[in-house]
Amino acid sequence: MAGVYEHIRIEKEPLINDRRTAKQRSIKGIVRPDPAAHGRFLGTALRGAAQVAKAQPGAEDGNLVLKLSYSGSLDLGKLNKHGVEFISQEDKTVCIVFTSEQGLAEFADHLARLGLPEGQDLSYQNLLLALDGIGNWCREDRESWAIKHFGIPDSATFKLDVELWPLGGVHSPERTSTVHRFEEWIKTHGIYQIDRINRDSLLLYRLDVTKEQAAHLLEHRDVRLVDLPPRTGITYQQMDVPVTPRIDGISSPPSGAAKVCILDSGINSNHPLLRAAFGEAESYIAGQDAEDEVGHGTAVAGIVLYGNIEECLAADQWKPELVLCSGKIMTKAADTNEAVFDEKTIEQTIEKAVAYFAGELGCRIFNLSLGNENVPYDGRHIRGIAYTLDRLAREYDILFVVSAGNFRGTETIPQSDWRAEYPEYLLAPDSFIIDPAPALNVLTIGALANHTANLDEQRYGNRDVNALSPAAEDQPAPFTRHGPSIKGAIKPDLVAHGGNLASPMRQEGQQIRKDNRRLGVLVPNHNFIGATLLKDISGTSFSAPYVTHLAGRLLNSFPRASANLLRALLVNHADVPLACISAFPDQMKEHVRQVVGYGKVNTDTLFRSTDDKVVLLTESAIENDSHQFYELPLPDEFLRSNRATRQIRVTLAYCPPVKTTRMEYLATKISYRLVKGNSLDEVQRHFNQALKKEEDSIGDAAASNRTITSQERERCTVQSSIWTLKQLSPKQKWFVVVTRQDKEWGRAICLDEENYALVVSVSDRENLEARLYAQIQARVRVQVQTRVRLGA
Repeated sequence: MAGVYEHIRIEKEPLINDRRTAKQRSIKGIVRPDPAAHGRFLGTALRGAAQVAKAQPGAEDGNLVLKLSYSGSLDLGKLNKHGVEFISQEDKTVCIVFTSEQGLAEFADHLARLGLPEGQDLSYQNLLLALDGIGNWCREDRESWAIKHFGIPDSATFKLDVELWPLGGVHSPERTSTVHRFEEWIKTHGIYQIDRINRDSLLLYRLDVTKEQAAHLLEHRDVRLVDLPPRTGITYQQMDVPVTPRIDGISSPPSGAAKVCILDSGINSNHPLLRAAFGEAESYIAGQDAEDEVGHGTAVAGIVLYGNIEECLAADQWKPELVLCSGKIMTKAADTNEAVFDEKTIEQTIEKAVAYFAGELGCRIFNLSLGNENVPYDGRHIRGIAYTLDRLAREYDILFVVSAGNFRGTETIPQSDWRAEYPEYLLAPDSFIIDPAPALNVLTIGALANHTANLDEQRYGNRDVNALSPAAEDQPAPFTRHGPSIKGAIKPDLVAHGGNLASPMRQEGQQIRKDNRRLGVLVPNHNFIGATLLKDISGTSFSAPYVTHLAGRLLNSFPRASANLLRALLVNHADVPLACISAFPDQMKEHVRQVVGYGKVNTDTLFRSTDDKVVLLTESAIENDSHQFYELPLPDEFLRSNRATRQIRVTLAYCPPVKTTRMEYLATKISYRLVKGNSLDEVQRHFNQALKKEEDSIGDAAASNRTITSQERERCTVQSSIWTLKQLSPKQKWFVVVTRQDKEWGRAICLDEENYALVVSVSDRENLEARLYAQIQARVRVQVQTRVRLGA
């Protein structure tokens, strides 16, 4: 039997060259044939925009919000040199600015002097030349995706979520003035305030309004976006499964077991499969206890606790390894079986729950199998729940595992048949991931199909096939949503089994219907009676908790692991199933990762290394504009020159600060390269010289043999690639080089040293006599001894 060993920790090498700071890169300016004419054109546009802005509700104090369109790269931080203050970058060609009457006059004066002799001393003219136009943030800009698609509710009063421009920091005079002024305005106009959340990049109100009041809000100067309250879309077909698992004697989790918090519809603490592992529970729904009326949270909890319940049932083994905690943040709708949020903002509710379960109870892992169907990702800003999770993940060093969301079809998708139109519709704009799935500091999980036979087929075989599934086993589930996230970041990160659906084939015109019977995953039934402890459900809600289960077991194995390390370990062990690739036609295969991300977690060496596959890991911190170097302890036998397949996987994870008013969103970028060199000195000199030249000219080694390019993975905060190598040389050394580069605007919110985790897997599985673990361990000992000698 092959040996099983603890993963090996590695350390970065000492720097031979001093750290060098890259100079700020100059922004190439826009050339205008007639600068003076361009200034006159912009001056006219400014006067018109100012007139409109002065008539907007909220502009009574004389301060204006303007929309600037521009070409090329604009140094947004220098706009104040022309009398306007940057508020937000709304896309690559539009930014929002704030100005006073004095600033407006200064802006107009600078435009009037542009290109004229009297304007020769005008500083930062390139900013004015880059402007294409000046206009207003209007009603159409303020209308959310949901309002554009569903319209304003047709009722006497209704709730709206109103996001304001996040001027200044939370406690700044600008923010205080904005909050006071807006709340006085809504009070004067008879608008009822239900809730408010005030964070650095999010100022959000939940209001109760009439149609007339909504119209005023859609024109208000300080309003960035008006949206309908979140809609979970959590409604599902469930089927009781008449089995009786042997539940006597289920033991409690071992002492010190990891606590996992499920933020959902609550958990029924008396369920026989869950009660032995049940810990703390809190309700954040006013007037309700923490029990589960919907059944969604109880179902999720079973997978978090046991992983694959079908396997547990088949083996008749129920061994809890985690402690379940429950934060009830959804409740049952009065007239349906749908899970809905409370009237308070879900962002505020999540903050309160995390402050208690992470801040007071020490929970490190949170499962959120929920989403807002009213906010499919539009390729622009990350905001709302996603921004809240990204910020909390950094603040508390916790791992959020979230579902990608379920695509339930539209009026046009599918047009006639789920099966015939699969998998093309998985990449349609209508099936984009929904908030909070675009969040970058979390793990987002999509769904794979498991069963392909529905109840009738399981009972009767193929005698009377009435419904057929679009997806085969391990192909993307027909309801899973696709990414990417901001700037093309890979989302979802991972996939797991979440069920399937089938389309009726015999009833003409009914092929757009869905049949989920016995195509889902087994979960605990919250309304159990007798032999109905389990039920069958499909959805990405039930793929996410499987990854949460694995994360909890990892935390048991590595109690001091950061959330970065948990993310890196999980992604490092993911592979895209061949069935996923075969599901897509050739012309769509390049988009497979938009649906399945890095793939499905393989647990063979997730927790322990083996003789032929060794996992190296480390956690460290890095300064801005610097490199850190890791020499991989690869033995000569692994580097042998004869042809044989070997693999190196490298995964890095970090948790940067974020800002919703910048299109880059991430305040810093930490990335890595896998390189070859003759010595550490050679590699360090090469990288430091590249930084000195203000360019990143060093690419990955063996670039043609990797799965994901450096440019693709650097868009993510968990970055992974696999190198499949056939022929190597014992004379060459292999290094992982980690680099950090802050955005100029992000330096104020980044730490002097930003944390990251690095995981490297080395495998040599064609070598039947592999002793890779022992050889690498010996190399590591030599490296440690060498560092000690050099340090002495």
